[in-house]
Amino acid sequence: MKPEKKIPTILGLFLLILSTFATVLLTNRNLNFRSKASSDCRPINPQITNITFNSADISFTTIGDCSSVLNINNQTINDLYSRSQIHYFPVNNLQENKQYRFFFISNGVTYSKDEYVFTTAAKPPGQIPISNIAWGRVYNSDQSPATDAIVYLNIPGASPLSAIVTSSGNWNISLSLSFDENHTKWFTPPENTAEDIVVISKNSQVTQVTGNTSQNNPVPDIVIGEDVISSGRNQTGNLDLPALTATPASARLEIINPQDGETLFSSRPDFFGRGPFNSELIIKVESSLTQTGQVTISQNGSWHWSPSQDLAPGPHTITVSYQNPLTGVWETVKRQFIVSASNSDLAYSASPSANLVTSTPTLTLIPSPFLTTTPTKTPSPTVTTKPTSTPTPLSRASHPSTSSGIPTTGITSFTFVPILLAIITIIIGLIFIT
Repeated sequence: MKPEKKIPTILGLFLLILSTFATVLLTNRNLNFRSKASSDCRPINPQITNITFNSADISFTTIGDCSSVLNINNQTINDLYSRSQIHYFPVNNLQENKQYRFFFISNGVTYSKDEYVFTTAAKPPGQIPISNIAWGRVYNSDQSPATDAIVYLNIPGASPLSAIVTSSGNWNISLSLSFDENHTKWFTPPENTAEDIVVISKNSQVTQVTGNTSQNNPVPDIVIGEDVISSGRNQTGNLDLPALTATPASARLEIINPQDGETLFSSRPDFFGRGPFNSELIIKVESSLTQTGQVTISQNGSWHWSPSQDLAPGPHTITVSYQNPLTGVWETVKRQFIVSASNSDLAYSASPSANLVTSTPTLTLIPSPFLTTTPTKTPSPTVTTKPTSTPTPLSRASHPSTSSGIPTTGITSFTFVPILLAIITIIIGLIFIT
């Protein structure tokens, strides 16, 4: 009788342990790869805009809806959006002419790179220039306000600027608080000069248009994804506001920014509206500190004004009044608004050594859409969007993009390793049994 062959005990135990270990290890690695790929929250092309002697704004996009915070100078600032593909951080209370490094914490993962650094401007001598703004409205394709989109404005010679779109579809940038590209002095926009405007909507769709500094008050309406924009579009709903043209003395006084109950994310916002041209307006902003001013409505029926001092976080009231020359009666328009506390409040302290999973992924900077050449002719009032064109690179700024693509989920090759080990074990066992 042929003696029965048995697999040696030590060899069997070794193969069993090896197979089990490989299955657990590689399966877990596969799951980790899937989790990382399915929720990619890496910051894409962070932008540093609106740099002044004591503030700056930092923004970026992500492929997925993510919760993010910004850490700067060992203090953490909350995102304006709780969970989104768009992330925007207004940073105040900085020191002039000082270098700041920062990093992001996105969905619990820390992202830090050498280029995450900027230097604030030196405070120029003299008073802040008089109110000067660029403002306009942004719509989705269905004519609804493009709420929470980011508008990036690049004017030749100026430091990059940005603003977020409010719930009413308005955006505005205070040019009087802007600096030149070297951050050495206040910037005054040149007349009749081409400027580049990039809008990033909540779904990370990019719309690029070319405007002109002569059309900044207001900028022609921008529609996400459309190839033509103009100030003569027909609007619907609450945004049914005709273009600003010469206004008769009997025209109605209006406040366009802010809307009643709106939250503003600037401690020194620009207020603007329209009314009877050449009329003298008395403006009063009331909260813990009352500030007043006086402006004259321009020939095109628009007016704008900004307070001389920062507004504290919390509720405020703005009152605009003028005496109607036809009736002699004082007419008044009043709005209540809120200055967001996230503009200056620091949520909590943190440090790079916090107990967080640290990742330093490769971040490819996309060339900027901002123009570096001056057109040979003056743009017409109608401007076009170029969402699919290849922009001219600009060394000092690049706009957020999602063109880096979505990673391939999972790695299936590891699944076959434990299967192969199991087959080898069975074969060896059959040899010894037979």
